[in-house]
Amino acid sequence: MQPDVEMTEIERLMWDVYEHVRNNGGRVYEGGASVQEAQYLQEVVQRTHARRIAEVGFNVGFSSIAFLESSPDVTVVSFELDRRHAVDLAKQYVDERYPGRHELVIGTSLKTLPAYEAGQFDLVFVDGGHEYEVAAADIRNAARIAKPNGLVIVDDLVPWYPWGIGPTQAWEEAVGDGLIDPIESFVDGQPVEFIAEPGDRAWALGRFR
Repeated sequence: MQPDVEMTEIERLMWDVYEHVRNNGGRVYEGGASVQEAQYLQEVVQRTHARRIAEVGFNVGFSSIAFLESSPDVTVVSFELDRRHAVDLAKQYVDERYPGRHELVIGTSLKTLPAYEAGQFDLVFVDGGHEYEVAAADIRNAARIAKPNGLVIVDDLVPWYPWGIGPTQAWEEAVGDGLIDPIESFVDGQPVEFIAEPGDRAWALGRFR
């Protein structure tokens, strides 16, 4: 991620939290939401009036910031695998900017999601483990913690990359099994009828039945 003289507000905040993590000794080992995806997350919350949001995967907080910036009424619960230094620093940044609006749950989503109270969330963003078994379990467990007919966004639907094979299979099976009604899909921030390469980032929005 590189700074830009014409950054939007969400880009500036993403750069700020990234710099906060790096400047305080945190190591960023994996990517987060792209700018286009963060802008989409912010827009879809504003469009759907979702107010209680869960996300599987926190990392350095890009998606959490996008959700929290969408409205002062939004609260976010993030499920993250471990509490490495970068995660703690990003949590610190989020809590300072959005006090009382963010909860971080640490541990494998295979255990933390089933343990969370059911029927809580207007929208669940699934961006966790890339193995098929984990992604499929995250989608099933997201349906449990979502409100009836709640929304779901599944990231990393890029089967032309190794890390996208599992999430794509899990998404397609959830749609095929009738768990999710698909609404819209995007590749690199552009709406598409069908997700296909080329593209670096792809995701889809649906509604739990």
